[in-house]
Amino acid sequence: MNPNYSQQWYFKKEDLLRTPSIHSGYTYEQEKIDRAKGCSFILTVGMTLKLPQVTLATATVFLHRFYMRRSLKDYNYYEIGATCIFLATKVEETGRKMKDIVVTVAAKASKKDDMQLSEGSKEYNKWRDTILYLEEVLLEAICFDLTIEHPYQCLLKIIEKIEGSRKLAQTAWAFVNDSLRTPLCVIHKPHVIAAAALYLAAKLTNPELIAADSDTDMVGNEKSNNSVGNWWNHVDATIHDIEEVSIEILDQYSAMAPTGKAVTAPTKPSSEYRPNTPNNPTSPQPQFNTPSYYSDGGSGTTAAVGNSNGNGNAHGLAQGVRMEQ
Repeated sequence: MNPNYSQQWYFKKEDLLRTPSIHSGYTYEQEKIDRAKGCSFILTVGMTLKLPQVTLATATVFLHRFYMRRSLKDYNYYEIGATCIFLATKVEETGRKMKDIVVTVAAKASKKDDMQLSEGSKEYNKWRDTILYLEEVLLEAICFDLTIEHPYQCLLKIIEKIEGSRKLAQTAWAFVNDSLRTPLCVIHKPHVIAAAALYLAAKLTNPELIAADSDTDMVGNEKSNNSVGNWWNHVDATIHDIEEVSIEILDQYSAMAPTGKAVTAPTKPSSEYRPNTPNNPTSPQPQFNTPSYYSDGGSGTTAAVGNSNGNGNAHGLAQGVRMEQ
């Protein structure tokens, strides 16, 4: 594990109750939902642009770090999400044309996938100028710290050491992807998130992996006769931390409707979004002089991972884990 993680970006869990958004009137639940919406927006735009999973992960970490320093009331999550994608493509050297980013962002934000947006149009210029302006705001908020470590590399190293199956790896990878919608990346270090994702994946695909040296496993279940021992000895994480992160990952699914869609935030309109319009004065108005583990980079989430009962979405996976506990 890397002992040189930038400590300024790891907070105590109770710090999530004192964020700028909460100080400006948000509740904890409202902020959690809007952060998740911003992350989902990043993932949706990123998959349309065919960006690697690492780039999407970097963008979501930027978003979570940003909102530890700035308020959702002042900076809309669509605008910041778009800006995080733009910056992440530079950092991860997976650049896309500004035109492609703007057109995709505008279409997804307006919920019109067939939207025809011509370069130089008023709407196009609004999005382009907003992204370019907010890039400086984002960089300042994250202190120009562009170094980010993700759980993926650690996860694959652990799986290699324990000779885990491809199914185990894919399921754990999917849980890591879903963890991006939560602020876990600013609370726990990457290797702890990797261990928790592997723990949840093992509960579904290979339960004997989670058996401990004692007569019971991490959550008190009786030890399996074919136990392979404490696999978590391969990571610098306590059982308590692994369990805590596992619960946090699962908790996000409890906020999902039976269809698997996130519950709509009570403080945000569900209508289409346009940047910097009178109806959406969320961001300071900029003044302008002129208007793998997978072969594709692992961009899939748990929605792409099936389980034994045929339910391939994250909500179904979470239910499976809870049933076994």
